[in-house]
Formats: sequence, structure tokens, C-alpha cells
Amino acid sequence: MSDVPNFEEIIKSIKPAPALPVPEGKVVRVDSPMGIIRAIEDADEGSTILIAKGHYMMPRDCMLMTHCVTIRGETGNREDVILDCGMDDLNDSNPIYSTRIGASAIIKITQARGVTIADLTLANNPKYGILFFGDGRVQDLTVYNVKFHNIWARGLKGTGAARLDDKECLDLDLDLKDPERLEWVRPRNIQVRHCLWVIDRVKQNIDDFAQGNYIAGMDVMNVANYTVSDCTFIGIRGRTGGGRGSIFIWQHCDDVTIENNHFYHCDKGISLGNPSGKEGKAYHIRNSVIRNNTIIGGSNKAIEVDFGNNINIVNNTIESEIRKDFAAIQVIDIKETSLVEGNTIRLHGEEPFNCDDTVTIGDNNLESAVSQ
Repeated sequence: MSDVPNFEEIIKSIKPAPALPVPEGKVVRVDSPMGIIRAIEDADEGSTILIAKGHYMMPRDCMLMTHCVTIRGETGNREDVILDCGMDDLNDSNPIYSTRIGASAIIKITQARGVTIADLTLANNPKYGILFFGDGRVQDLTVYNVKFHNIWARGLKGTGAARLDDKECLDLDLDLKDPERLEWVRPRNIQVRHCLWVIDRVKQNIDDFAQGNYIAGMDVMNVANYTVSDCTFIGIRGRTGGGRGSIFIWQHCDDVTIENNHFYHCDKGISLGNPSGKEGKAYHIRNSVIRNNTIIGGSNKAIEVDFGNNINIVNNTIESEIRKDFAAIQVIDIKETSLVEGNTIRLHGEEPFNCDDTVTIGDNNLESAVSQ
């Protein structure tokens, strides 16, 4: 049971995702943990893997390397199909679970385009739920109506394109940062819609590189044409209130759209760009929009944009009773211009904005909570 305030009311407020069409082409129905793994790793191009209703204790990760594959729960209800690793942030090992290539994750994707993952829950992994390799030309990916439950680092992770299988590989005679190569391999045309992230309690593991604060909903790099819409994030919190952005997107990202999402009691809401990690980068985020999101609670910044250009932050609603040391919206290290306009911020003592002079702050609705 979650310790988030008003958790049951929040869950009831989430609108169900529209049902996906009936699958066409080859359909493979599976109903066991090894059946799921074999179906994913032996999938034929253009096929659909239907996972029967059940709670599956997974023995290891799954690696998808086939184009145009759909993996979905059979009933359409994400609560009916659970792929569970049986670990948390404090008990981050399980003798029956093993991982191959990269960090621990439940489903991994590389060298595959046109993939859809839908209508299921990924649960109880100390690192990742879905991991796609940034050097693997993972393009036209759809993540739809997926629940990420107690994934203690990042529910959805996309690694850097300047690495091979998320490794430096410095001994290879290959320029991994060659611009032409990066543009060819980078993840693009990705849709994340109607998904749910839930963490039941504050993270406690102090050995996670950040004193218990290495946690986010998603963390992706180098993406182009990337959309997150109609998703809900609940309780993504680090041990000392320093959890990363529930949506965290950085390192040479273009044409990102974050819209119609809801955030409840997460340390930080939306982070496009990163205050660190700028060395050797031309930018973190460009030509993107954050609009029509609702961010309730949180001890840190609700919206943070750092190191980029042409970001529009419009028509968002923000309120937190515990945010005292950070502005609600921070937009800094902007090369030319960005816009903050039409946002409603209910203030509890924090500053509404911390923005560069290059940022245009238009008409925003600032409400004093004290007078309400």
C-alpha cells in the first residue's frame, strides 16, 4: 500500500486508456515466465505476443531485437498482467533472477524499430523496467498503458547514443561521438502514452550513487520527436527529497513534447536538460514544449529546463505546500529564447520563477495559498 497522501483518490481519478485495436497477423499467446522470454527473444517480425492474465515471477531479463513486434497483456487491463522481479531498493538481488548485457531491467530493446509494449505492469526491479539502448536504432517505439510499479531507479531508461550497449568501449577504433553516426543510431519517434509510475514509499538505499536519491520515472538521452502524454506519476521520491525529474530528458534531445500528464507528490516533476553533464555537449534540449500538465506536491522544482533553446512552458498547473527552497519553474542556460506563459502557480512561500533574461515570462496566474 502506498504511503502517498490521498493515494486511492488519485488512482480513481486516472482515466482508462482507450483500447488498442485487435491484433493482426501472427499472434503468439503465452502464459508462463519462460514462455514470455522465449516469445520475445524468438519473435518474428510483425508478430504480436499476447500475455495471458497472471502474475509472473521473471527468472531473467528479456532482450527484444526484432522489428515491428507488439508485446501486450491479453485483457487490455494493465493490472491483469504483472511481470515481477521480486526485488526492491534495499533487497536488490534475487537468487532466481539474472540479467545479461547492461544493467538489470525487465524488457530490453536494441536494433528493433516499430515496437509496441502495452497493457501490462512491470514491477519490483532495483534498476529499470524497460531499457532501450541509445546506440541501437530503437525508433518508432510506443509504450502504452504500462504501469511501472516500484522500479527503483528508472521505469523507462534510454541510454546515451555515444556508448555501445551502454558501455564506453574505449579500446575500439571507433569514434562513438561522430555526429553522422549519432544521428543515424539515435532513438526517434517515440510515444509514451497513458502510462502509470507508482513508488510505494520513499527510496532508502544510500548506496545508489546519490545517497538514496537516484530515482526517476524515466531518464532518456539523445531522443528526437519524443512525446509523453496522458501519463501519471505518483510518489517518486528520494531518501532526502532529492529524487530526479519524474520525466528526465537530456543530452542532445530535440522536438520533445510533454503534455497532459499528472504528477503527485514526486520530488521533482519535469526536467528537460541537466545542470550537470554539460561538458562536451552542444545542448541538452531544443525546440520542445511542456504544456497542460498538473504537478501537485514535491519538494523540489516542478519544472526545470537547463541548457538549450526554444522551449515553451505553457498552461501548466503547479502547487506544493512543501516546496520552500526552489522556484516552481526554473529555466536557465538558454542560448536564445524560451517562453513561460499561461501557467497557474499556487504559491506557498516559494518563488514562482527562476529564469534567464533570454526567457520571456508572459501572463501567468499566480495565486497566494495564504489568502485562499
